[in-house]
Amino acid sequence: MSSATSDGPETEHASLGTAALALLLEQMPDAGLCLLDSAGVIEMWHASAEALFGHIASQVQGQRLETLLPEERRFEADLPRALFEASARGRARFEAALMTRTGQRRLCSIDLTPRTDTADDVIGFIVLLRATGPRRAADAVNANENLLAAHRLNLTRASDEPAWIGIDMAARIAGLAESAARWMGCDVEDTLGRGIQACVELRDEPAWPVVLHRAVRSGEPISLAVRPVGAAADMPTRTARVLPLRGADGRLNGFTLLIDAGDAVRSAEPTGGESCLGLDRASDRAGVLAAAHDLREPLRKMQHNARQLEASEAPRMSESGRQQLAALRGAADRMQHMIGGMLRLARIDTGTGTIERHDLNTLIDEVRDDLALLSEEHQVRFELKPLGAIRGDGAQLRALFQNLIDNSIRYRRPDEAPVIRIEADLEHTGSGIKIVYYQDNARGIGSPEQAFQPFRRDAGSAHADGTGIGLSLCRRICRRHGGDLRIERTDETGTRFILELRDLPEQGSAAHD
Repeated sequence: MSSATSDGPETEHASLGTAALALLLEQMPDAGLCLLDSAGVIEMWHASAEALFGHIASQVQGQRLETLLPEERRFEADLPRALFEASARGRARFEAALMTRTGQRRLCSIDLTPRTDTADDVIGFIVLLRATGPRRAADAVNANENLLAAHRLNLTRASDEPAWIGIDMAARIAGLAESAARWMGCDVEDTLGRGIQACVELRDEPAWPVVLHRAVRSGEPISLAVRPVGAAADMPTRTARVLPLRGADGRLNGFTLLIDAGDAVRSAEPTGGESCLGLDRASDRAGVLAAAHDLREPLRKMQHNARQLEASEAPRMSESGRQQLAALRGAADRMQHMIGGMLRLARIDTGTGTIERHDLNTLIDEVRDDLALLSEEHQVRFELKPLGAIRGDGAQLRALFQNLIDNSIRYRRPDEAPVIRIEADLEHTGSGIKIVYYQDNARGIGSPEQAFQPFRRDAGSAHADGTGIGLSLCRRICRRHGGDLRIERTDETGTRFILELRDLPEQGSAAHD
C-alpha cells in the first residue's frame, strides 16, 4: 500500500471544502458567489452566480462588478464605498439591482469580505450575492456633496500647504490644485475624470487600489513615493500622503492625495527651450487610456448583440439585412483594433515598437485602401508627390496619415468634394529628416491654438460624434519620430499642416521628446 503524499491531507481538505460549498449553494437557489480583485474587477464567476443571473463566466470575468448594475447607476459610488468599508471593518453589505442576461433587474443583497495576503494587504474580495426579490431597485440618486470643499478640509490635517489631488470612489481624479496640475504637466480641465493610475505613478507600492484600501483600514495618512506618469527619467520622485475623505457624518466619499508643495512647484518650472514637449505626455496618454477603456464596455455589448442576432435572426433576414449585420460586426471588430492602437499609442514611451524603413507613398496608398469606401462615397481626390522614405514605426505612421485623411473627409465643405494634397519639401530635407506638407480644402480649424489638445472639438462643429483626439495623436506620433506637427495656415478654404519626421534609431524605440 503506497504512502500518502505530504500534501494529500491538504488536497483532500480543499476538495471537501469545494464539495461542501457546492452543496451549500445548491440549497440556496437565490445565492451566487464571485471573487473580485482589489479594484472591484470580477476574477471568478461561480456557477451559482451564472445560474442566478444567466451571465456566463467568459462574459463577465475581467469586467468590473458595476457593469451588472443598471446603466444609470453604474457611476454612483455605492459599490466602491462598500469595498472600502469591507476593508476597514472586515465585512460590508449593501443592496442594489443587478441585471440578468435577459435584461431584467433582480434586487440583491451584496455581502463583501476582504481577502488579504501575507502582508495583510487587501488583494480582493469574496462576494455573496443574494436575490431578495424580482422588483426593481429604487432609482433615487444621492445628493452630490461638495467634494472640493471636503478635500480642502483635509488640507488642514497637513502641516504645510501642499498641492492636492482629489480621488473619487472609483479611483478617478475628482479635483486638483493648479500646482498639482503643473507638477503633472497637464491641464486641470483635461485631467478631471481620469484614473489616478493613468496620471500618477507609484514607485514603491503594488497598485493604487491596494494603497487606497490600506488607507481606509489604517485610518491614518499613508506616505508614498510618486511621479507623474510619463515623466522624464531625471525627474525626482516626490513624497505624497493619501488620506481617506469623509463627510461630516463619517461616510467615506473618496481620498485626498497631498503632494509636497515645494517639490511640486520647483518641478513645474520650465527648463528652457521653445516648448516643454515632455510635459504633455502624461495628459495625452491619460486621456487616450481613459477614452479607450470607457469604449470597451459598449463595444463589448455591440459585439455580443451582433453575435446574438447573427445566431438567432440571420436565417430569417433578407440578403440586405445579413449584409448590414456583417458590416456591423466588421465595424465592431475594426473598432476593437482601433482601441488597441490607441492604447499602444498612449503607452508609447514605455513600449517597444518595430522600427523599419517605410516608403511614405506606399504607406499612404495602404491607408487609402483602408479608407476606400469612405473616399469613394465622398469623391475624394488625392494629389500625391514623391515623398521618399523614413525609418520609423509603420503602425504609428499609418495612424498619422489615416487620422489626417479621416479629418479632412469628416470636416469637408458640403459644397465641394475633398481634395487632399501631400508633398515633401525636398529642398530643406536633410539626411534622416523629412518635411511633409499636408493640405486639404476642408472647413478649416476654428481654434488652432486648441487643435492639438485631446478631447476638444470646435464649438461650432456639426460633427458631435468626433472624439477630439485625432490631431493630438498625430502630433504625438510626429514627436515620437523626433519631429513635430504644426498648422501653417487654416481658414474657411482649408488647412495646411507641416509634418516633421526624423529617422528613428535601428535598435529600440526611444522617445525623442
